[in-house]
Amino acid sequence: MANVLVFGHQNPDNDAIMSAVVLSQLLNQVEYAGNTYEACALGQLPAESAKLLADAGIAEPRVIESVEAGQLVVLTDHNESAQSVAGLKDATVFGVVDHHRIGDFETAGPLHYICLPWGSSCTIVTKLAGVLGVELSDVQAKLLLSAMMTDTLMLKSPTTTDVDRAVAKLGEQVGVDPVKFGMEVFLTRPSGSFTAAEMVGNDIKMFEPAGKKLLIGQYETVDKSRALGMIDEIREAMRAYAAEKGADGIVLCITDIMEEGSQVLLEGETEAAQKGLGIADEHDGVWMPGVLSRKKQVAAPIMAAC
Repeated sequence: MANVLVFGHQNPDNDAIMSAVVLSQLLNQVEYAGNTYEACALGQLPAESAKLLADAGIAEPRVIESVEAGQLVVLTDHNESAQSVAGLKDATVFGVVDHHRIGDFETAGPLHYICLPWGSSCTIVTKLAGVLGVELSDVQAKLLLSAMMTDTLMLKSPTTTDVDRAVAKLGEQVGVDPVKFGMEVFLTRPSGSFTAAEMVGNDIKMFEPAGKKLLIGQYETVDKSRALGMIDEIREAMRAYAAEKGADGIVLCITDIMEEGSQVLLEGETEAAQKGLGIADEHDGVWMPGVLSRKKQVAAPIMAAC
C-alpha cells in the first residue's frame, strides 16, 4: 500500500482544488489499487474553495511545494510540468484527470490517464464516480458543482459542453439552481480588495510557445472598472511577477463575466501572443469581446501561432 498525493496546478483555482479533494475521496472509498489518496494543493486556496470546504466541515488540502523521488502522484486539472509541483520529473505519475491540452508530458510506464475536452476537471470526476460505482454524497455533489460552474463561468464559457450542462443537474440533488449557486460561489471572492499583485498572480499558468516562457493569467470579475483604473499598478505587478518566475513575457486577461469579454494586457516578449490573438501591445490593453476562456480562446491560439 502506498500513499498517493492528489493535487491540481500551481496557483490553484476552485476546479483544481475540488477535483483533487473529491477524487481522492472517491478513490479512498473504493480502496482503489489498495492505496490511500491524500488531497494536496500547490498554493493557497482561493476564497471560494476555503469557504465551501469550511462549510462542509472538510479539512483544507495540505499545501506542498515539492515531492520526493518515487512519490506516487495523481495530477488533476493540469499535466504540464511548468504548472506542477517541484520534483515531478522524479516522481511516479500514477494518474491524470484533466481537461487541457497535453503539453510536455512523458512517463516511464503506463498510467491512468483521462483527458476530455469538457468544461472542467470536476465534470470528469463526476462521471468517474459512476465508473467507480460510487453514489455522490450531497457534499461531494455540491463541491463538484461549485467548481464546474465557476470553471465554465456559469455555463457561459465557450468551453461548456452538453456534458457540463448535464452535470449541472447536480443542483437538483443539493436543492439549488446551478447558475445562481455558481454566481453565489463566485461572489465569495473578495474582488473589491484584490491588489494589483493578486490580480496578476492568483490564477496564472506558464506556457512555452516557440521556446519562450510565457505566463498567461486571468482575473475574473463582475465589474472591470476598478481594475481598469489600476493599469499602471497592474503592469508593474506583471513585470515583477514575470521577473520572479523567469518568464520572457506575460499576458493578463481581465475577464468581465457580466460584459462577457476580456481586457488583455501584454508585457515583455509577447510576439507570439500578439500574433495568436491578433492584437497589439497597447497601454490600456485591448478589449476582446466574447473572450472568456484562457484555455480555448487565449492559450490555444497563441500556441497554434508558433
